[in-house]
Amino acid sequence: MHPILQDFREIKNIKPLVIVSLGHGATHWVNGIFLVLLPFIVQDLSLSYTTAGTMVSIFFIAAVAITIISGPIIDITKKYITAQFSCLLSGFVALIIMGQSTSVYTLAIAAIFIGICVSGWHTPSIPYLSQLYEKNRGLALSIHTVGASLGDGIAPPIAGLIMLYVTWQETSMILSIPIIIMAIYITRSLPNIERDNSSEDLIRNINYLKELKVLCTSIDPIRFIPISALVMVPLMRLQTSFLLAIAMAIPIALLIEFSYQLLKRNTKYVEGVRGLIRSKDMLRLCLLAGLWSMTQNGVTVFLPLYLVFVMDASPALVGFALFSIQVGAIFGGPIVGTWSDQIGRKPIVIYALLIAAFLLFLLPLFGNVYLFIIIVSLAGCALYSIRPVIHSWTMDLSDKNSSGSAVSMLFTAQAAMTGTVPIIGGLIADNFGLKLVFILLTITSLLALILSLLMPKK
Repeated sequence: MHPILQDFREIKNIKPLVIVSLGHGATHWVNGIFLVLLPFIVQDLSLSYTTAGTMVSIFFIAAVAITIISGPIIDITKKYITAQFSCLLSGFVALIIMGQSTSVYTLAIAAIFIGICVSGWHTPSIPYLSQLYEKNRGLALSIHTVGASLGDGIAPPIAGLIMLYVTWQETSMILSIPIIIMAIYITRSLPNIERDNSSEDLIRNINYLKELKVLCTSIDPIRFIPISALVMVPLMRLQTSFLLAIAMAIPIALLIEFSYQLLKRNTKYVEGVRGLIRSKDMLRLCLLAGLWSMTQNGVTVFLPLYLVFVMDASPALVGFALFSIQVGAIFGGPIVGTWSDQIGRKPIVIYALLIAAFLLFLLPLFGNVYLFIIIVSLAGCALYSIRPVIHSWTMDLSDKNSSGSAVSMLFTAQAAMTGTVPIIGGLIADNFGLKLVFILLTITSLLALILSLLMPKK
């Protein structure tokens, strides 16, 4: 029997895996819609490549914030399902706001909610599945990433086809409906994971209303006020109203303060996190993942722009191209994840990055739009197929009590590093042309390859 089929047979209850994977797909559905609409938003609002890149970078800034905050909270509260619902709700709000966008400023607010939706999802979902399917972690997380690839792949062609008949604003509004449906379904269908009673000091069986009261009374104005002011600075730079900036800054500052108070009272948890930070392997993996994510997301951001402005492609063709780069991940992800359980994570990551770097270097040489799509699809397949391998590698380097924070570290590094690519790529595109952006992505993939060679065999 094939190893993948055998692993599937060992899974007793596959329903939670399917539901969480579909939820993952829903978050990436939001991201896929944003990417396919971006070139046409650029045209409609008369934005430069740099400004367009800045919108994407705002997405990653929000992603960094939510991953930093959510990791400790998830580890301590174990509110996996509530967190997943909140992420999907953020995605719904993002598409509604984007559908009402008439300026770069409302678009920036939509980008913030997209970042919360997409990046915030991983912190509760990956530890949740890792605990439910501990013996088949590689396969389970592979299926989970297949969900993401389905969302990334299906949303663009659907959005592209709808845009043949309605505006991009109406397209965004229409495609928000499946997200809220999925959010409600998640809360009603997923089983809760029992708490680990052996770590009473770490995870307390508490009344959360009482805990919230304690947190509120422990807020230090000397710390809270400066945090709120710092959060307001970038909001005001977006020329939002003063009242809107306050309305957004206060809840963000509260989350930061609450996270600090939770950490302060959970010393054993803090010790576990310190162990992660001191791990050279974990830090090296985070840097590797950041460079890989820079390459992967750079392709998805600049591919639609290149197809529209260089190759004069239609919305439907742009949607098909974004779908095609996910095909390998959809079908190859489970195979690659199972292989990584058997032969190790390192060799698979090395070969995938080598293939991706080679193909990205060749991309600017192709002038035919269909041949270009074939080559970029192969590069995308190599990049996306190793996503579950990196996630599994992260879980290998952490324990279940700090798994949320391990995911938080990983995705914080990814988001922080990836957030630089849209701006740098936009500047390169504005000054030297879009073709040179793919040289930048070749370099980031090669740097990730070098780091993968330095990782230990595990």
